[in-house]
Amino acid sequence: MKKIILILAISLISISANAACKFDLNFGDDASKVFDKYGPPMKEMFEELSFIPVPADDVCPNQNLKDIAIEYRFLNEKLAAINLIVLNDEKNSASEKLTLMKYAKRVYGDFDTGQNPKAYVGFEVFEKNNYYVVYQKLVEDKMINEQLYISTDEYDQLLGEVYNKAEEEMDTGPKEN
Repeated sequence: MKKIILILAISLISISANAACKFDLNFGDDASKVFDKYGPPMKEMFEELSFIPVPADDVCPNQNLKDIAIEYRFLNEKLAAINLIVLNDEKNSASEKLTLMKYAKRVYGDFDTGQNPKAYVGFEVFEKNNYYVVYQKLVEDKMINEQLYISTDEYDQLLGEVYNKAEEEMDTGPKEN
């Protein structure tokens, strides 16, 4: 009987260790649902967009996501995307630990990183039922930019339209109605 309980306990621990982070919001939820916990969203340069940055350990305390931030991204105060961003120093110490890469592989699916995962550069897309995830690791001026982007087709398209419109306005000036 003790062996059965021990096996069950180990199984439950390993299952919970492999579970995805439980984010506080679902796509389309109003930003006000987390005001009390994290404060109001910060505005971006486009009035329709705002975000709330939160240390990943505050949202996902059992995932060991030290040196990673979560950005809840809002479009017109509705959750449109979630970014997990590695907070690297000048030595890229956080990315060197492979924390976000290991989390992405464990939760969303394995992918080929070659013989040396620390040298991996590229992106992977994981399509799920109601959302998708993009893991990316790029090097820009000796700094590693590593993040997970999570969104839905609908919200990603809407975000893209806002960014395209803003880029167009930066090139040509604002449109007059």
